[in-house]
Amino acid sequence: MRRMTILAPLAAVFVIAAGAGCANKQQNSATSPPTVSTDLGSSSAAPATSAPAKPSPAKSASPAAASWPAPEDCVSYNPGNLSVHYEAGIYQVNDGSKVVLRLHGGPGEQVGEQGLALAKRYRKHCFLGRDNSREEKYSYIFDYWRNETGSKPTIPGLDDLCSDYDRRNLTVEDMGDGNGWRVKDHDHVLHLFDNGDDARDGKLVLAKYSRICFVGGSGDESQGQDQVSFS
Repeated sequence: MRRMTILAPLAAVFVIAAGAGCANKQQNSATSPPTVSTDLGSSSAAPATSAPAKPSPAKSASPAAASWPAPEDCVSYNPGNLSVHYEAGIYQVNDGSKVVLRLHGGPGEQVGEQGLALAKRYRKHCFLGRDNSREEKYSYIFDYWRNETGSKPTIPGLDDLCSDYDRRNLTVEDMGDGNGWRVKDHDHVLHLFDNGDDARDGKLVLAKYSRICFVGGSGDESQGQDQVSFS
């Protein structure tokens, strides 16, 4: 009994001390003045904004080099509707009532077959210099062909109609004295042209190929175009 009497006051002291500690903590918390920050340097000012950069002017694209003569002078036709008509030394390849090409040749020659096979390979027959007014008008008209059909009918005697050239060595030359212009590979004259613009357009076309071919003869040129070039 005596031992328990001694322990009881000790326990009471512990509890009271703990309670006093809590009371002091609450009192200090209630009476502490609010803290005011005096650090003015920590206030964040709005960052300075720089003037927007001026956009650099857009560079204008260089015009693409023309790949074919423009404006074009062409006859469009249906290669599946072609026929050949012969009269008075002229073979004429027609699409219905539309004339696709005219070739000079004698009766029974294969000129008509050659012209028909050529026309069936394309859908468009084009010209340079068709409006020239020279005495030998048809010598200054250059033919070229566009829009391949994918069909390759045999042109009879093709190898005898063609000559090769180096397309990397083409030059345009003024023949002087009003005689027109020409495109040539060294001394190999490929074609005559009425003026410099036609000659440069002719070179543009010829530079796509490496041989030039002619079908038809050299009959009376007043009857129409009697020789056609192709590559």
